Amino acid sequence: MKTGLRVTGMALTAMLLLGACQAPATPTVAPTDAPSETGRPTATASPQPTPTTVTDEPSPVTSPEASFDEETSPVPTTAPADAVGGDADPAWEADGVITEGEYTNSLDFGAIRLWWRHDDTYLYLAMEGDTAGWVAVGINPTLAMQGADYVFGYVENGEAKIWDAYGVAPTGPNHPPDEDLGGTNDIVSAIGIEESGITRFEVQRPLDSGDQYDQALSVGQSYPVIVALGDQDSFNAYHRMRDKGELTLP
Repeated sequence: MKTGLRVTGMALTAMLLLGACQAPATPTVAPTDAPSETGRPTATASPQPTPTTVTDEPSPVTSPEASFDEETSPVPTTAPADAVGGDADPAWEADGVITEGEYTNSLDFGAIRLWWRHDDTYLYLAMEGDTAGWVAVGINPTLAMQGADYVFGYVENGEAKIWDAYGVAPTGPNHPPDEDLGGTNDIVSAIGIEESGITRFEVQRPLDSGDQYDQALSVGQSYPVIVALGDQDSFNAYHRMRDKGELTLP
């Protein structure tokens, strides 16, 4: 009987010693402060939100809800009336901001403003209207809207849209893009913004593009212009306000 108990006791001791020599089981989840191979915690955590990508170059067009800081945005001003077309200072830049000296001539129609200058090769034109819809200028019409060389644009959902168009009839939304008539889009550079209820465009185009649907403009001449604006972001929407004046190229 004692012999049996001794054998059983020896067997139990051997089993305990053998178990003590085995490595402990690896935990399935590391503790919150346990580093991984990359040095970051390996414990499970709440998912991080995907970061919004911000480009280095901000969009030149702002949405209608964008704020407008009047203290940092220059108030549009014009050069003296006797300024010469090619001598404007500073140099023209399509940035959506009208700075002092950037343009040499202007017309103020109240709800629509127009600025321009030239360098004997290109016409640099700025137009803005008190609207969140479209704004347009037509150069040298022959009968009401007919024959006018149009620049037409609006900003929709933060995206500027602008056309080189031509008036084919005296009335109605009859100003198709030049390209639809077999002509060419001769806008070299442009930018459009919408802010604080104002839509503004700056445009560069040749004085004489050679396109039959563009007016060939000559330095030293004056041309009738018509301006208009509407409340919708639509190429064929009717105007809310219109006016006319004269564009002179000194």
